[in-house]
Amino acid sequence: MATNFWESSHCNSWILDEATLRQARAIDAQYADGRELALIGIFFANVIAKLGKRLNLRQQVIATATVYFRRFYIKSSYCETDPFFVSAACCYLAAKAEEAPVYLKAVVQEARVLLSGYGIKTFPTDNTKLAEMEWYLLEDLDFHLIVFHPYRSLATLCGKLGIVDLAEAGEVGAEPDEERYWGTGDGAMNFDDGCVQMAWFVINDSYRGELCLLYPPYLIAIAALYLSVLLHGNTRQRLSESFEDPPTVRRTRSAGSAGPVVSTRDRLLDFLAGLNVSLESVSRVCQHMLSMYALWDILTDGTDGDDKRRHDRKLPGIATGLIPLGDRRSVYTEKAIVEKLFQMREKRESDLAHPPDAQPPVNKLMEKV
Repeated sequence: MATNFWESSHCNSWILDEATLRQARAIDAQYADGRELALIGIFFANVIAKLGKRLNLRQQVIATATVYFRRFYIKSSYCETDPFFVSAACCYLAAKAEEAPVYLKAVVQEARVLLSGYGIKTFPTDNTKLAEMEWYLLEDLDFHLIVFHPYRSLATLCGKLGIVDLAEAGEVGAEPDEERYWGTGDGAMNFDDGCVQMAWFVINDSYRGELCLLYPPYLIAIAALYLSVLLHGNTRQRLSESFEDPPTVRRTRSAGSAGPVVSTRDRLLDFLAGLNVSLESVSRVCQHMLSMYALWDILTDGTDGDDKRRHDRKLPGIATGLIPLGDRRSVYTEKAIVEKLFQMREKRESDLAHPPDAQPPVNKLMEKV
């Protein structure tokens, strides 16, 4: 697998702009509003994650499958395809692309069990149907299977590249001492393990949105790390204490210190300033993430995990406005999302069968009379 991001198909073919994404959803937008379409994307990211867990796939494979799903629907619409069938095909293809293949029969069996919980009874039992779908998926992906993820960039930023499993965190076959596909790695800053773990979780959550289609992985990693610094309790506390210091914070905190002590605030500012990336772009990525969390908060599946996720939204620093909470008066259930998909498909089939510009049938016998 290629290790040069800048020369990869990911960089040159699959970093899109928001206008392209809006154009891709033009047909679906006739039958659902923007919020519902975004919730559909979050819902199927959850479906892929659940199917991946049933198949014992690594997070790397689940992330790749989610990216394949997003890329497929750049050229297709929800109302003209079966997204449940596509999500299963994405998991099957991603497992092979990430060198963790699973049996086709196992994917079909686990997908049928999982989707039956959503009331989907039409998933094909014939294994060859999923194999055929794999070829359609490959064609719409233009056979571009290389996906770069933010995990390895995060490990590089935090100075933990040597202790992170590259097969899980980044590109298969990459070596720690080879030339990185972005930056030089100089100036890496050591963060608490808890802060890094939170950034890892934020990256996992980012696949619920369209960030993987809009921004390169290193920007997503930087934004995830920035949010984790603000949300992680110990790191945020040290940062707050640094801001309580006078402007001349580069000073000796104790008489016994041999040299000046640089505060957490200054080290973080120097770190961000030395990344040589657009902080405006990082800010936009953060805004996308916050918007995604606000939408995800109004999607419920009624499970204990969903209740825990809602409880986490109330933690200090989140409830104070750092992550805006969704409108509690308009909560969407997964059942409602599935019903909306069926409605969209029915309306689309009706419109195709009876187009508005169609001419009424002409009786030839009446014309002769």
